[in-house]
Formats: sequence, C-alpha cells, structure tokens
Amino acid sequence: MAHIRTKIVATIGPASESPEILRELIRAGCDVFRLNFSHGLHEEHLKRLNTIRQAEKELGEPVAVMADLCGPKIRVGTIAGGKVQLMAGRSITIQRQPIEGNDQRISTSLDELIDTAQPGQTILIDDGKILLEVERVNPPDEITCRIAVGGTMSSGKGVNLPHTNLSLSALTEKDIRDLEFITKHDFDYVALSFVRRPEDIQALRDRLNAASCPAHIVAKIEKPQALDHIRAIVELTDAVMVARGDLGVEMDLPAVPVVQKKIAWLCQRAGKPCIVATQMLESMTTCPTPTRAEVSDVANAVLDHTDAVMLSGETAVGKYPVETVGMMNRIVSEIQDFHDLTARPARVELTNAPTEAAIAAAVGEILAVDDISAVAVFSATGATARMLAKHRLSKPILGLSPDLRAVRRMCLYYGVSAVAVQTPRHTGDVLELATQLALKLGMAEPGQKMVVVTGRPIGKPGAANSLVIHQIPAPA
Repeated sequence: MAHIRTKIVATIGPASESPEILRELIRAGCDVFRLNFSHGLHEEHLKRLNTIRQAEKELGEPVAVMADLCGPKIRVGTIAGGKVQLMAGRSITIQRQPIEGNDQRISTSLDELIDTAQPGQTILIDDGKILLEVERVNPPDEITCRIAVGGTMSSGKGVNLPHTNLSLSALTEKDIRDLEFITKHDFDYVALSFVRRPEDIQALRDRLNAASCPAHIVAKIEKPQALDHIRAIVELTDAVMVARGDLGVEMDLPAVPVVQKKIAWLCQRAGKPCIVATQMLESMTTCPTPTRAEVSDVANAVLDHTDAVMLSGETAVGKYPVETVGMMNRIVSEIQDFHDLTARPARVELTNAPTEAAIAAAVGEILAVDDISAVAVFSATGATARMLAKHRLSKPILGLSPDLRAVRRMCLYYGVSAVAVQTPRHTGDVLELATQLALKLGMAEPGQKMVVVTGRPIGKPGAANSLVIHQIPAPA
C-alpha cells in the first residue's frame, strides 16, 4: 500500500460542502479542509464544520479544519449591476464614502486608502488584471486615477497597493468577531492573513490563549513587508503558508518562486510545517485536467520541501473538486519516489527541543543504513511527530496520540498518518500497539522492521527519549 506523504489542503465552498462531496474529497486524499472567512456567514461555516466532522466520523479518518481569517483585505465596493467595464486611458475616481460604483466612480472597503495614496503610485484590482495610476489626491474625500490597464471590474474584487505601506493591524474588527466564533468551535488551525511582523502572530496567540483555544496558528505570507521579519515570524508561528496570490501582486512576480523556496527552507530548519497555496491547479476550476505547467508547479513545491499543497477556488467553486484533489494526490505521489532518490539529509535546528530533534535525526540515519518499513511515534501533543516529519523521512510515519486534537493537527505534517489511541501503560504496550496499527494500515508486514519512538513517562508532553528498532514477529 502506497502512503502519500505530502498533505493536501482543500478549500470548502458551494461546490464541495455537501456530505457526499466531502466524503469523496477525504477518500480522494484531502487531509485538511479550509474554511475561508472572507466569504459566508457564521451559520454557513458552522454547518460546513459539522458536516466535515460527520464525514470524518463516518469514514473513520481524522481530518484537520483550518479557519482562514480575512485580514485587512481591501476590496472594491458594490458595483451597479455587479460588474462594469473599465476602458484604458480614461479616469476613475475612488471616493471615501460608500457608493454604488460605475465606470467613473467607485468606493472600497478601506477608507484609509484615500489618506495614504500618492500621485504616481499604482493600484491593482483583481490580482493585477486592472491597473490604475494615481493622478490626483484630494484627501479626505477622494483620489483620481488613470486607467492604465482596463478590464471587467466586479463587486468585491481585491485591491492591492504594492507601493503603499499601510499601517493596518493584521486583525481587523471583522477578524475579532470571527475569532469569537472560531474559539467556541472545533477548529484545529487559524490562518492569519497579511502578516507583516511577529507582533501580528503574538496578537492572535494572545486572543487564542485568552479564550483557552488550542488551535495552532498558520502565518500567511502575502505581503513583502513580512519578508523583512520572516525568520522571527517563522519562529513564533506554528505553521506558514506561502500565499502566492497577493504576494505575486504586491511584489515583483518573478521573485515569488525564490521567496517560496526561501520560506520552505526556513520552515525546514525551524521544524515548522509549510503550505504552498494559490493557483496550483487553477485550470481545473473549469477543466477536467490541469496544464503541464501546473503539474510541474505542484511537483516543484514538493521538491522545495513543502509539507502541504493547497487548493482554493478549484475545490470551493470549481466544476471538478473531487477530480482536482485526486489529480493533486497523483502528482505528489509521482514526485515522491524521485524526491526520496535525490533528497539530501534534511537539517533541522531546534534549540528549544534538542532531544526530540536529535532523536528525529537519529531515525533518519537508521533509515539510511537499515531496511526499515515504517516509523511509529507515540506523541502526546504531536510535536515529536512534527519533528520526524520535517526530516522528510523516506518511510511512512505512524503518529499515535490520546489527544484527538493532536491527531487532527498531525494531518498537516508531511508523511504522518495519525491515529487516536488510549495511553499505553508500558513501552512494551507501545510496541504492540504500533505493530497492530502498522499491519492494519499496510505500513509494514510480518518479519519487517520498524522504528518506534516514545518517551518515559509515557504520555508526558516533551518526554520523547526512547528509540527502539522493533522487528514485527513473523507468523508461526
């Protein structure tokens, strides 16, 4: 049985929210479901969350759920008729007060845009498809722009100001309201949009801690300003998402692949999961097959040492959500063998958990010199499983934990198949339990060897200190 190690994150929307489709997505290889709080009401998100948990229960497979906060995303206001055609060379005014827009005058969701824009600066709409150049400013009421590149502009499309440094909090009033809802429900991850500095992460963590919410934080890197503090951000967060959509609009587009590689490398060194997102199989939103360039993009993300690849509109509103997840699963499966053949030993630098890091490195060395079928780890919080995952082991990892939340979090970790179990009493019980589950899941066969990592006392967080090379008994 082939165990596909790169994880898949799928965004849930109208095209994928039914119980039938959610079950099919899990079967097709989805490990993490993303609920985008930029769209929809709390009642809709709760319904989707409950449907996911029901599908998880019915299939007996754990899945993680990520709540993605909107952040200070600037959007076009309401447009009369829903959309309007902007002609290059003409002028358009952006005003502070909300208005039903047309081809001559619009408003946005950010009042401060009028105060900060300066003549000569660029305003991009709809991921850069429409380009405006600021000609005149008349704060606090309005600015006038020349339409440099025209196109169809719709209500709610994103607005980017790549040359304007807006001093906005990463947590908006809407995000704070959404957090009040999120912390009361069963979410595993909270993604913070438009992170600029480590203080943004700390502000979210303070609110999660105040609400006694154990959800882990995913820092979304989509602003160039974040790159100035990227090491500190990676250190403080629990996981990182390279959100290439806004990042590719806010900075020079050819630089984005280098940024992706750098962030994945930093996450590798820091032992933090990395997600690569945006337009990975974009053409499958409307077509049953991807382009060759998209296939290469997904494959290269795996070679960059990302832990997970993410689908957005492809599964939220696309025509082929299940087929898209299946295709992505096939791509990462194909590149897996090549990655194992060519990968250098992974380097992880963890000063705050040296014992776990050393054990994970030792497991990698054992796999390089001995014929091992699988690695099992009993982990109270999932932290040791995460460290094993970041070493990009060439064999599947069986993560065992008595904490269902930890099991679900492990769904984001590269190579880890997580199972909820009761806390064993003795190390021998861990070996027996690991053997039973490895055989059941097809990770090992009788007579083969597996590495089992645990700690003493069993079940204590941060106590990983034991490594056993265990041979599965052959049938009598």
